[in-house]
Amino acid sequence: LKAMTRDQQLSCNKKGVYRVFSNRGLLKGTVIANPKGFGFIALDAGGKDLRLSSRQMQLVFHGDKVKARLLNQRGDAEIVEVIESVKTLVGRLHIEKNIAYVVVDDRRIKHNIDIPKISKKYKDEQVVIVEIIESPTLDRLATGKIIEVLGNYMDEGLETDSSLYRHNIPVDFSKAALEQTIKIPKKVRAIDKKGRTDLTKLKLVTIDGDDSRDFDDAVYAEATNSGWKLFVAIADVSYYVGEGSALDIDAIDRGNSVYFPRRVVPMLPEKLSNGLCSLNPNVERLCMTCEMNIDSLGELVDYKFYPAVMHSHARLTYNKVSMILEDKDPQLIKKYSNVLENLNSLYGLYKTLKIARTKRGVMDFDRIESQILFNNQGKIDNIVARSRNDAHKLIEECMLIANQATAKFLADNDEDFLYRIHPKPTSDKIESTRKFLQALGLTLGGGLEPESKDFAKVLQDSKGRDDENIIKTVVLRTMKQAVYTPANEGHFGLAFDDYTHFTSPIRRYPDLLVHRAIYRVISKRKRKPSKKMLETGAHLSMTERRADDASRDVEQWLKCEYMRDKVGETFSG
Repeated sequence: LKAMTRDQQLSCNKKGVYRVFSNRGLLKGTVIANPKGFGFIALDAGGKDLRLSSRQMQLVFHGDKVKARLLNQRGDAEIVEVIESVKTLVGRLHIEKNIAYVVVDDRRIKHNIDIPKISKKYKDEQVVIVEIIESPTLDRLATGKIIEVLGNYMDEGLETDSSLYRHNIPVDFSKAALEQTIKIPKKVRAIDKKGRTDLTKLKLVTIDGDDSRDFDDAVYAEATNSGWKLFVAIADVSYYVGEGSALDIDAIDRGNSVYFPRRVVPMLPEKLSNGLCSLNPNVERLCMTCEMNIDSLGELVDYKFYPAVMHSHARLTYNKVSMILEDKDPQLIKKYSNVLENLNSLYGLYKTLKIARTKRGVMDFDRIESQILFNNQGKIDNIVARSRNDAHKLIEECMLIANQATAKFLADNDEDFLYRIHPKPTSDKIESTRKFLQALGLTLGGGLEPESKDFAKVLQDSKGRDDENIIKTVVLRTMKQAVYTPANEGHFGLAFDDYTHFTSPIRRYPDLLVHRAIYRVISKRKRKPSKKMLETGAHLSMTERRADDASRDVEQWLKCEYMRDKVGETFSG
């Protein structure tokens, strides 16, 4: 009986009653592990996830494809069969008196991997890739063999290599993509400018981080009698990356660039991402321009899109712009006097858009991000709070309204494209959060269907409280994830009825798709709705989450490394 239970021919409940497994009513899905030990099955057919107990999770790895049986109406399930198991994992090798095992470098996986035959060439504390030979059971570990050594635990950059492998993120470009890149010219040619509006005299500027190298967007604003005119010029990646080309195939596979504390894995080869597509200063660049009129209340009045050629008249940083606009730094004001009028107009527009944002009821979590600083030896020198000033918010508002204009433009022209939607939270989550807030003396308005502005008021009311961060976290967890889809549901968090991503085609594939849709409209080329668009949206939503998870894992690794020699110390928080 034990052998048949182990082989999943029988199941045994807590009372010791055995029953035969049947294939009727079995559900297929993918195992999603939780760091606390339990897990879920995301069903292939969709619908509510099934829950797996910690005991059931002893039989599988995160990512395994399984068949399972629903046990009760609560959604508890038991695994009947592992259809496809994870083949390789990354972890740290431990060798103790000729006994070797690998501790998997993923908090969601609680299994150690037994290495029954260990060569003397392997050393304790090495980070390795292990191939799974036998899956785990209730009474024994999974077994595996080492197929590659990534390095020693404390090697510089190992945390990034490990995360890239663990999350299955492509690093090397295909031979065909590299060959296509070689054929791309090094600069804008006369033939490339044909049919484009000349914006080279318009004093567009880029405003990015100190260490940024890929510049997607440039901005220019001027006051009008009724409000503001805003130009948002975006790198014209679609001109160089044709649909179905080798570069395009690699780009959609990656989905986006992935940013780590000391490394970037780009969506496009650097010749494009940091070169010909990047809006570098004082050189001609091709762009797709969104020209908008915005009234004195911060409302979008009208807009138009056209391909153009431009010059960036200054490569500015958030810190420099903040020092010019907020601190009135005389040296920087003198140095950038040629674009000062534009900066002042942008700042005035930002203040108008900020008022409209507040009126709209946008949730502002204003969460503090950390920045890891390294010394010349590649070791962590310090971890500090990443500052966020008005220059960051200025660019953010310009991008938001350009994205909104793009969604309206494509929707009005009945074009097939991916919206960036943020669905409303579920009624269960709303009710749970409302009860939590009531216990703290806070009220979530809006009845059964609160709007973004109702949550925004809670966040505003919680400012300055001792439990402010806890309240922010609970409200954030009430929200669903934003995703890409061809069906519009609006963006709950931003309080927009129409929203998409247009402003970052160098580092986000959905934006590249949107640029192609814009070209179809302005060139009057109609595209039939694609059945694959839903699948593409799901894939790109996945690659975005994959990149976020990989970056978060590396940041946590580095923070732990930084604190290793501080165990026992007391800090103020």
